[in-house]
Amino acid sequence: MDNKTWALAQKAETLRLSGAYEQAIEKFEELQPKGKTDNAWLNAHLGTTYYQLMDYGQAEEYLKKAVEKNDNYFWAHAQLGETYRLRAMTENDKKQKKESIKLAIKHFEKALAHKRPKNSNYAWALAHLGATYRLNIFKVSPEVEEELEKGDVESLIERIIDEDSQNNALACLNRAIELMPTYAWAWGMRSTVHRLAQEYEESLWDLGVETQISPDMETLQHSYYPVSSLVSRRVSLYEHAFLFFYLTKSEDNSEKKERYYSGAIACAQQVLILKPGDLIGQLILKIIEGTQKKEKDNEKDDLDDDFIKECRILIHKIDANLPEICKAVLRYMIKAEPETKEKLEKLLEKLASSEGTSEHKLKKLVEDVLNNPDIQAITPEAQLWLWKNFALVELSASALSFLADLSNILKSDDGIYHKMTGEALPYRELAFIIYNQYALERFIQTPTFSEKERVETFKKLLPWIKPLPLA
Repeated sequence: MDNKTWALAQKAETLRLSGAYEQAIEKFEELQPKGKTDNAWLNAHLGTTYYQLMDYGQAEEYLKKAVEKNDNYFWAHAQLGETYRLRAMTENDKKQKKESIKLAIKHFEKALAHKRPKNSNYAWALAHLGATYRLNIFKVSPEVEEELEKGDVESLIERIIDEDSQNNALACLNRAIELMPTYAWAWGMRSTVHRLAQEYEESLWDLGVETQISPDMETLQHSYYPVSSLVSRRVSLYEHAFLFFYLTKSEDNSEKKERYYSGAIACAQQVLILKPGDLIGQLILKIIEGTQKKEKDNEKDDLDDDFIKECRILIHKIDANLPEICKAVLRYMIKAEPETKEKLEKLLEKLASSEGTSEHKLKKLVEDVLNNPDIQAITPEAQLWLWKNFALVELSASALSFLADLSNILKSDDGIYHKMTGEALPYRELAFIIYNQYALERFIQTPTFSEKERVETFKKLLPWIKPLPLA
């Protein structure tokens, strides 16, 4: 590039770095005359701008041109790896997810010049490679499926954790933190890896460090994206609440368990102070409080009337908002991923034929989606909509998972179970259809039921879990 072109390119890059992505693309494209797209730097930075807009198709196109022009352009390889990682996170197509993870690892390793983590000094690529391995931590092998069907699995979580993926993720993240001790995003991602492996004490420690490094408390409810690994410098009070809640599951010391419950409730309440009326925050708080109430008196399984009344009011509010969000997500999913329609038809058939769920709230929701006349046409814009509105996808799956948890807590209260939420399993099944990765992670970790109940429920969920990427 001549000096004038380079000056214009730097203006475009400044716009990108400031978050003015649409304007940056306009400037970059002005420097890319039609038919002259062989400049690796321009292609790399234009592609990176597109992935920051969550347009992964365009990002892949330009970044591939950059690395084809210069195979030793390590920054471009890293950005292409990140494009595939984000695509893997935000896509529900199992084959595409598996392929995207594979390609992400390939390009991150190229960015590291194929060096082992301990020998690399590229902290950003290391951290994001670790985040890619994190996507492969849960794997349901055919052997585990067979053992589950026979009832032979004693500890479910130990059977589906892929230790190689966990170790690879930690090796990359440990080195990134060693190189850059104030790298808040890497601390938060390492916290996530420990959480998935149910190493909750280590996870809480790392999240605490992230909080100290990034004390501005860019919490989930104030962040554009609901997933911590999509946004840098974000500390989630939801994650703090969950970690304290998860710690109660493995703690036998009653005094210590109470402290963990107090911490979980305090974090959830802080969410509601920062954003009054947050329905997900209220739902999380009720799940934590309800589980604690159930554990306090094992002989008396009833919940007090005030708690049940509060749950009724909350579920009524959720019913006024959640179904329309779920319908929009599912309609776009059918356009982008036609197999979604078959899954919904299977779920509807199951709901209609089961005596306990024939009047389930989800039955009408699924019927409304399948009866929509516009869902037949497959369009590339549908996948782009799902990428750009991933917040709604994750929100739908998380809310359904939380409703399943609350159903499980309320199930023994003389009819309240069916009147308020209905049988828990359909909520989990629909959550798996919408976003199986989140639904599985939530299911494996929640303390709202015993390990025996977890294994039994897992067996029922196997038809929805089997399509997850396998090694």
